Amino acid sequence: ELRITGILFGLLIKEQLVSSITLGIALRYVLEALRKPPSQSPQSGKMFRFGMFALEQFKERLHEWPQYCSHIVQIPHLREGYAQLVGEIEGVVM
Repeated sequence: ELRITGILFGLLIKEQLVSSITLGIALRYVLEALRKPPSQSPQSGKMFRFGMFALEQFKERLHEWPQYCSHIVQIPHLREGYAQLVGEIEGVVM
């Protein structure tokens, strides 16, 4: 269920169906989900996967939010387990 929710959530951001304050809240939810260590607990893992599914949908818009990208690439377990993704995001803002 969180897979579908994550994809839908990410598509809302990608297709610019949320804006302004709502966009900020949506991006914050994704960031908070990504900050959950996937191996900490089953609930934490589900939230992390939600964040990853959402992020995958709006990756092409990340260049619009360089500060957001800097927060993403600072997440330790993301740097360790998803080095390619982190490299892509760093490449977007450089």
